[in-house]
Amino acid sequence: MSEIRVEERAFFPITSLSSFIGLFKEHLQHAKLNPPHEPNLALLSILFGYLEHELTVSRTASVDSSTDSEKEGKSTTKITDSIQSIDDEFPTLDLEIVEGLYNQFVLMIKAQVDKSLTEFTSRSGYATRMLCKRVSDVIWNGLLRSYHKDKPHIQSLFSYLTGRQLDCFGLAFVVVAACQVLAYKDAHLVLSGDHAWVATGEDSKDMTEVTWHGKGLEDRRGFLIDKTTTEKNWIYHGGNAVKCDRWMEVVALVTSLNAAIDMQTDSEELQLIQHDIMCYLYEEGYIDKYPMALGVYAELKETIPTNKQDSATVDEIHNKAITAVETIYDGLHFLPYVSKGHSCARRNRYDEAIRNWSKAAQVLSRYNYGKEDEESYKEMIDIANDLIPSALKTVPQLCEDTQCYYNVIQFYDGICLWEEGSVTPVLHSWWARHFTNTISKFTPEVRQFYSDGNSSPSKPVAIETTRMNRRSSKGASLSSPSRLAYSSSTSEDGQDPKTLDNTELTEAPAKPVTKLNIRSEKMRALSEMLISGKKVNSQAIGLLLTAQSQVHFVKRKSNAGDYSVDYGDRSKIVRKSKDLD
Repeated sequence: MSEIRVEERAFFPITSLSSFIGLFKEHLQHAKLNPPHEPNLALLSILFGYLEHELTVSRTASVDSSTDSEKEGKSTTKITDSIQSIDDEFPTLDLEIVEGLYNQFVLMIKAQVDKSLTEFTSRSGYATRMLCKRVSDVIWNGLLRSYHKDKPHIQSLFSYLTGRQLDCFGLAFVVVAACQVLAYKDAHLVLSGDHAWVATGEDSKDMTEVTWHGKGLEDRRGFLIDKTTTEKNWIYHGGNAVKCDRWMEVVALVTSLNAAIDMQTDSEELQLIQHDIMCYLYEEGYIDKYPMALGVYAELKETIPTNKQDSATVDEIHNKAITAVETIYDGLHFLPYVSKGHSCARRNRYDEAIRNWSKAAQVLSRYNYGKEDEESYKEMIDIANDLIPSALKTVPQLCEDTQCYYNVIQFYDGICLWEEGSVTPVLHSWWARHFTNTISKFTPEVRQFYSDGNSSPSKPVAIETTRMNRRSSKGASLSSPSRLAYSSSTSEDGQDPKTLDNTELTEAPAKPVTKLNIRSEKMRALSEMLISGKKVNSQAIGLLLTAQSQVHFVKRKSNAGDYSVDYGDRSKIVRKSKDLD
């Protein structure tokens, strides 16, 4: 029954990093060179889950008197050690366990799902929605009745077979793996930023819910996903989610690895394995259409120093993710912009960070906010309340930068548009307070530089060269050459702009940006204050931003006043900057 080939068995018992990666590459190369063979999702999920369990769950983080800074530096220090030192602590993965669990899963699925039933297979031989529902029921019924659905390390088939626990992604992935066991090659995983489901049929047109979403225990198994469900809904990326093939499903599996041992400690071995495998998948071209996986790979390259010759820079990978969003997914994924923004902030390129966070908010403006958008909400409120203010505090010269001010206003305009047309409000007093504090940091000259874009633009107020010693070609300014990396003239690939002499720097830009291009009703109501040189009226801004605007709102009953936000421990979608205070 086992599908573990002789060439793959030779790698067992796995006792080193190189042997694990070698087994993985052998498995994928065989599938690539011998069609119609495919990567075996069930086998790989057991293998990776087994490895993750041994490197995280089975380990207890050592408790000592080391300082917090030493703990934060532990990961980098360990990873730069020799591969031999890592192999010395590598666990042993036994063939008997992998093979036994795989056979157990195959027997369970084939015993409980009768392929002969006509309702499970279409006339064209494709899997039906009823088949997906049945497989999901089988997996669901094997789960524990009560457990924390968002706990780490429960996304693999290994965690299901040994602990009877799966998270939302894990359940969807295991359903697809089960369909593959049943020889339905058309059943594939579909992924958004915070949800997963299954697509079947010709060109994966038929989409079915097979799991739950959010903190509630209610599931959606068997529900049809159509245009009505996905329209302006971030959970489904507006109908432009990532539809995986078998190779992209392998990428999703590797991307889902969680190296956390506890809140302070990560498994360096697992991080390094994930990095090397993602590098291999990237070079093979399997990640090119998967923006979130590209973001994870970029973060791994940024986090893990290696002696290998890099085939791509961190910026190139982030830019590839954004290009995929714009060319394949109609620009409806916001997380790649967030990920690049965080990466720029970690590398002290704060103007680029704010620009990318602003683009992320503009993407969300194309959706209607709902209660299930908790993860996207947390990302944006963290940016508004923490990251943007910290960036402006770290580099005060940005408060004299007209382009930076424009990006901040565009960020908040996007958030207001996200709220318009939604049943659930977004903005509350925290948003208003931090918005007021943020725009108050910008000089009156910067605010007066713009018109609101609705009335005829007034002549921009001249900016004194005594306050703004240097200007970029876009009208941005800096006070010293050492801060050129933060200028809005910094290129997207991270290269510093050419140093300009004093004569050029004191010249006004030929075509300055004069309009804020505000689109939301709330920000339009604030437009006069946004371009005024007077002191910012915090009370007026608070009242206008938190008001339940009725303009263009859907006339449905809403839970007005419910602005509670859960700030408990959680896993971030993308890693925030540790450099921002």
